Amino acid sequence: MSNGFTPTSPFGYRVTPHITAGEFALNQEARRFQTLAQCQTATRLAEFMEQARTHFGGKPLIITSGYRPPAVNRRVGGASNSEHLYNGADIGAADFYIRGVSVYMVQDYCDQHWPYSVGYGAPRGFVHLGIRTGRPRVRWDY
Repeated sequence: MSNGFTPTSPFGYRVTPHITAGEFALNQEARRFQTLAQCQTATRLAEFMEQARTHFGGKPLIITSGYRPPAVNRRVGGASNSEHLYNGADIGAADFYIRGVSVYMVQDYCDQHWPYSVGYGAPRGFVHLGIRTGRPRVRWDY
């Protein structure tokens, strides 16, 4: 899978028609992906989020947390094995919501259509979408 997204892609690079490289990094250099494998995993997440965005009428999708290098992950109180660390092949995550759509509806859509991990963050205003290949399909509440 290659769409041209690399660690050196500018933040404005479109991973999908409506999701940019910078959104995964919150447009912060400290959160820029370091490896091509991380970019490939992020692309898989972006493709599904794009699908969800389309399902809900093309409303703006907002990523609230994407890649978190270890220092950033510690600073925000992330789990030591967080999928946001992208610390292995096919491991990654993004927290997001779709503006103007109930987060619970987005969460339900992800639960029904995403074969990997979904964190039920709707009470906190987001859905966690994760990949950890080889791990059973998991669900949890925040």
